[in-house]
Amino acid sequence: MNRLSAIGLASLVAYGVLLVAKWDGSAAPAGAGSSEVVAAEPASAAHASAQTFVQARAAPQPRMTSPAYYAKAAVLRPSAVESQFRASRDLKAFADGLLARKDSLDREERYYLAKALETCGFATSINDDLAAASDKRRRQFLATIPVADPEAGKRIAAYDAADDTQRCLGFQGVRITQKMIDELYRQASEGGDPRAQARMLVAELNRSLTSPKNSTEQSRAVGNEDFQRIIGLLETRDAEAMVMVAQFLAQHRLIGELRIGTTGEVPEPASLVGAFSLVACDFQPTCPAFDREVLQACAYAGYCSAGSYEELYANFLASPWSYSQAMRYRGVIHTAIETRNWSLLGLQKLIGARSNAGS
Repeated sequence: MNRLSAIGLASLVAYGVLLVAKWDGSAAPAGAGSSEVVAAEPASAAHASAQTFVQARAAPQPRMTSPAYYAKAAVLRPSAVESQFRASRDLKAFADGLLARKDSLDREERYYLAKALETCGFATSINDDLAAASDKRRRQFLATIPVADPEAGKRIAAYDAADDTQRCLGFQGVRITQKMIDELYRQASEGGDPRAQARMLVAELNRSLTSPKNSTEQSRAVGNEDFQRIIGLLETRDAEAMVMVAQFLAQHRLIGELRIGTTGEVPEPASLVGAFSLVACDFQPTCPAFDREVLQACAYAGYCSAGSYEELYANFLASPWSYSQAMRYRGVIHTAIETRNWSLLGLQKLIGARSNAGS
């Protein structure tokens, strides 16, 4: 466990749990000064988890990573609007620029407008005064950095880049409704954006697989249409969509149905998500998972040397055992996608699967 990073576990768990919570039809009460504000935003929540659980520690000794033998022919590069969203230090200005031409936005612009509103809706819902909260947390963070830390400058820069409260200061006092966010995601999904489609599918399946408490309503089994939609999302090779699908598949209610490889092995959930994240970043090296995790690893633990998601995962996020499992799964996932042999992932076994959450 000496290599197992609390930040990796906290952010992965927070991301999956909050994504499910966000899209299962439930919402937490809005904070003061906001109405119908989004209940949760994965990236911000992961950041908050990191602040709570992670303490500075010495950078781990690197493990050997695998050769870069995966085909790069279909590598996806970030679009202009994605790059703007990820680089923006003022999400209010970013959102205002898109809202000024709301009726003519394309599917990806609608997705990132929704994501900006979701990010800042979460930030404003948990902070009455964003500026004061941001300043207080930053001072608390600075107090954790040793005076002689040679990585101090990098860590502070990484913290500032990862702090969504700073990015959302312009939304102080602005009402962000859940209805508006949902509508933008719906429009992006109908327009063909794979990330929005993944969110909608995961939300739908989570609702249908889980029977309400104290209800006689039966949960719906996964159908062939759902199976085809999952495959379709994996075939897009979009990093965010693939990871969302993986987090859904790794839920306890479905993981027992899956089989990976030719031996019929039941995959280990955390390693399965790690493997899909590695594959996603093979297809999209500037993948969002690396963006967020690398900043948190540098800021909170002083590990600032990762040059790729695989390096970060191998040397910081995963234990040696989880890493070895994920690397085995990674090769199988690549083969399944390249050859469209979905039996290697056992996805067809999901058809007819029902929730076992209550058993």
